[in-house]
Amino acid sequence: MMNIPIQSISRLLPQTQCRECGYEGCLPYARALSAGEAPVNLCAPGGETVMKDIADLLGKPYLAPAKTQIKAVALIDEAVCIGCTACIRACPVDAIMGASKLMHTVISDECTGCGLCVTPCPVDCIDMVPVSQPFLPSARRFSTSAEPRFAAAEHAQSRFERHTARKQRDDAERKALLAQREAAVKAKQSAQAQIQTAAPSAAFNPMDLIAKAMAKAQLQQDKLVSSDNREDFKARQIEEAKERAELRRAQRDAKYGNEAEKAAAIEFLRRYKAEQEAAKEAR
Repeated sequence: MMNIPIQSISRLLPQTQCRECGYEGCLPYARALSAGEAPVNLCAPGGETVMKDIADLLGKPYLAPAKTQIKAVALIDEAVCIGCTACIRACPVDAIMGASKLMHTVISDECTGCGLCVTPCPVDCIDMVPVSQPFLPSARRFSTSAEPRFAAAEHAQSRFERHTARKQRDDAERKALLAQREAAVKAKQSAQAQIQTAAPSAAFNPMDLIAKAMAKAQLQQDKLVSSDNREDFKARQIEEAKERAELRRAQRDAKYGNEAEKAAAIEFLRRYKAEQEAAKEAR
């Protein structure tokens, strides 16, 4: 087998990082091709063109594409979005803008059409909208190639590399901050334990009970820095946000939807009202 550089193979791929090939991105697929561990027809967005280029480069026979992927960009229904940031974390090229609990939106010119943002969305508010462009993304400012196909791939790869570097930076800063907070909590707990050990026994004093209660409350607050507690709190927030999103969707469908959507929305609103009234009576 010819010794083909991995970068020569990777250059032929569209760099959307869509993982439709079964690998964790374009470069891992290129490595598998170079090692003879993967067939030449797995690139869904590249289709027949990329398959033939790879086969020619590697001296392999042509194969029908295992799957194809239509050109489409992500679109977020901003009326339903709950601002959970799941899609932002999933996007490999930072093509989605937004912040926690705030509306998100897709930068369509930067979208590679990978579709990785669709599945993580807890309220199903992201659609892939077909486009006429033969190569994605539409933006080209980080490329030097004059050929549209390779210009799009170069831009997408540059965005992915910037995304990867930013993510590594953010992870390092987050770990350092968490370690700092946990160290502060442990130091506070140690100081409180020393004070309690050193304090001589005394007659009952109501102020001692108040001080202990306040210390316990502070300790519980400090424990919120642990990852488990944060994840539980975040999960509750997402569930509450999903409920609000479903309510907004039903209110919208009841007003603007077709007959079937209106009927389903009215039934949901009746059930929601009954559940709210039952919860109020239970309290």
